[in-house]
Amino acid sequence: MQKPTISGWGRAGLSFAAALVAAAFVAVGIAWAAQDGTVVSLTASDAPSPGQTITISATLLANSAINNSNVYYEILAPDGTTVVATHTTDPPNMAAGETFSDSWTTTNTSFTAPGTYSLRLCWSPGGSSGCQIIGGSPSVVSFYSVPTLSAWLWPMGLALLGWFLWARRADFQPQVVRVRE
Repeated sequence: MQKPTISGWGRAGLSFAAALVAAAFVAVGIAWAAQDGTVVSLTASDAPSPGQTITISATLLANSAINNSNVYYEILAPDGTTVVATHTTDPPNMAAGETFSDSWTTTNTSFTAPGTYSLRLCWSPGGSSGCQIIGGSPSVVSFYSVPTLSAWLWPMGLALLGWFLWARRADFQPQVVRVRE
């Protein structure tokens, strides 16, 4: 007895149907893995001057009851890997529909270079760090900062200032001033 074979449009149709079924399973899986919480807002103020304060604010919404959770923030340098500041907050236990607002500040004195920095927020069940409450990926916003002079620029700036003052020392000599009487 000969086995039935699928060829031509039949094979393409079967592949298309299999892809639709797989997509439906993925969609149902996403619906089943609904987020327990949502980041309603996440902001960071720009810091266009050295030594300026950056204010970070977030509002979180519980889509279901959330107990014993933590919110972890990190600020990444323009290179995308160097962490220049972190902050952790433990929100109170939240019932479905409740919101929690958090705010904190930092200065850009420890930042590495002028540029666009990324602020990441991760909301996880207590003791973990996988962002499970907000679906497994951190929320990210960007802001611009011009940090203070780095450690090696301070001595160089002072040396240049010293050289300038020494070179212009004649301009700083006391002058005799005649006063009319």
